[in-house]
Amino acid sequence: MENHAPILVLVTLQRACARLIRRGADMALRQHSPLHVLHVVVTDPQSGGESAIDAQALDYLYALAGEAGAQMTVLTAEVAVTAMAEFAARQGARQIVMGGGEQAGGIAETLSQQLPGVQVMMMDEETV
Repeated sequence: MENHAPILVLVTLQRACARLIRRGADMALRQHSPLHVLHVVVTDPQSGGESAIDAQALDYLYALAGEAGAQMTVLTAEVAVTAMAEFAARQGARQIVMGGGEQAGGIAETLSQQLPGVQVMMMDEETV
């Protein structure tokens, strides 16, 4: 069997990210590719590296990822976009699905610059 590049879905701890996981799962199914879901918790060096994690939201996303047949990873980093780019490169992802939002445009642009050849798709509420 051919080895297909995984599709990476970037999620925050918002329940609306369920649509991103579903979109990524549909793409993975059509392309016969593995699906990875990534959430990056930003640590604040000023607070001693502590960061708030919403366990209930995380459990919900883990359950959705599991239902979609995806592997879910949670990373902590001071700079989220750097951790995202490094993870995508390590996984060999060729497509990244992410939500639209206040900072999404800048993140998508940075990911595109750091990961040449990787398609970064921003999904706003209307496109899913």
